[in-house]
Amino acid sequence: MTQKEAIIEALNRLGGKACLEDIYRMAYPLADFSGSHDWKATIRGYLLTDENTFRSSKRSWYELVSYQEEISVRDKQIAELKAQLATKEDEIKQLKQVKTEDDFIVKFINKVKQHLKRDKKTVEEIRKLMDALGRSDAERELDAWIDCTEKGDKNNAPVTVAGDYVYQKHVDSEVGYVSTGGTGIKTNAK
Repeated sequence: MTQKEAIIEALNRLGGKACLEDIYRMAYPLADFSGSHDWKATIRGYLLTDENTFRSSKRSWYELVSYQEEISVRDKQIAELKAQLATKEDEIKQLKQVKTEDDFIVKFINKVKQHLKRDKKTVEEIRKLMDALGRSDAERELDAWIDCTEKGDKNNAPVTVAGDYVYQKHVDSEVGYVSTGGTGIKTNAK
């Protein structure tokens, strides 16, 4: 390795920028500086005269000319990644605000139950709609609720959660909490 290559390698190992003492310490073992009367002066000479490769960044500190270019490229990449992250975070926020089908079905079933208290003629139409949507879980929930309300036991109607989860429990349909003796989880939490 030539003396100049040793100085370049020393600066690379030191991160592209270093104080003169660290450059001496790192470069000396990498090349043969024994032919030089003052090996430290030889290193300083390269650092001061080869302006295409080295530059002084402040007193007794030197860097590779390419160091600032690398820093600039890195900073640009960091800014781009931050912008991408901000965009992804916005997308995640928007996705979290989108209501799911299950949210809609639960709300729909609750509205239907309120409507059925007044008008039982539409029961068959609602069942057909649930069947068309492929939501037999919601259809079963309506059937169970209707059976209990017809028996006059609306507060102990078994309720299922729309979607992949099915829980059997007793719910006070007007207040929305699990009544004494109930099992399962709360579905009407606001």
